[in-house]
Amino acid sequence: MAISGAQPQQPQQPHSQQPTASAMPAYQFNPYAQAPVPPGPPPAPPARGGGPRWLWALGGVVLASVTWVVTLMATGALDNEPSPDFRGYRFHHDMCETAKLDAFKKQYEIREPEADTPDGYSSQQEGIDVSTCSRTLTEHGETSSTPPTIYVTTRAEWHKKSDPTGEFASSQRIWEDQETGQYKYEISPVKGFGDEAYLIEEQRGDTLSSVKLHIRAGWMTYQMSWSWFGGGIDEDFEPPSAAEVTSWMKSDTRATLEALKQPDSSKAPGRDPSA
Repeated sequence: MAISGAQPQQPQQPHSQQPTASAMPAYQFNPYAQAPVPPGPPPAPPARGGGPRWLWALGGVVLASVTWVVTLMATGALDNEPSPDFRGYRFHHDMCETAKLDAFKKQYEIREPEADTPDGYSSQQEGIDVSTCSRTLTEHGETSSTPPTIYVTTRAEWHKKSDPTGEFASSQRIWEDQETGQYKYEISPVKGFGDEAYLIEEQRGDTLSSVKLHIRAGWMTYQMSWSWFGGGIDEDFEPPSAAEVTSWMKSDTRATLEALKQPDSSKAPGRDPSA
């Protein structure tokens, strides 16, 4: 039986001499010899430039993290912020030019604004774009020196950083909590406009004083409001009915929303560069 760790003996050649009794045996067991140890991992490479090895290890971790982030960005895993959807409605810098008032013009004429008091403005910010116009109207053929004052305001907002869906309905219901002994509000949903729409009627005493139509189309919101203020104290004027005003507002709002889908004027200052 072969002994583990023994050196193999060389085979004898023909005519070779046999070892004498005094010769050293071919193998001698050493009781102090250690058992063989399996090889360990290769030694770490020397630090370049004489820097500590932990610094190179840290660099490997950082490189792996960067690779992981780049992979997530490439696959869109980090793109958790939804993109705004304006349903095709584009930013327009001049709402007074874009908003249609053809239905109101059958009953009223539009006053030209004073040179130092423009009737509209627009603003483009990182989180929201706004374009608005407020027009002053008078009835055709009115001869009174203190006629009723009528305002029609149109306002569009493009919410670029936050979706207004969750708050839109609640923001309309806020009007109900503003009721007093003199002012009352009636809020009702309206079909046929955008994703959701509401009509807010305001009564001042027994007189209709305001009607608002609020619309949300994706991340774009649009508002058209009509306000009526009576004439002179000694004169008796009656506003139109809520049904008449609502009919005018719906007609002009449909035309305005169609106009907002068209490109803005190429000469518009500060126009949306993404349009």
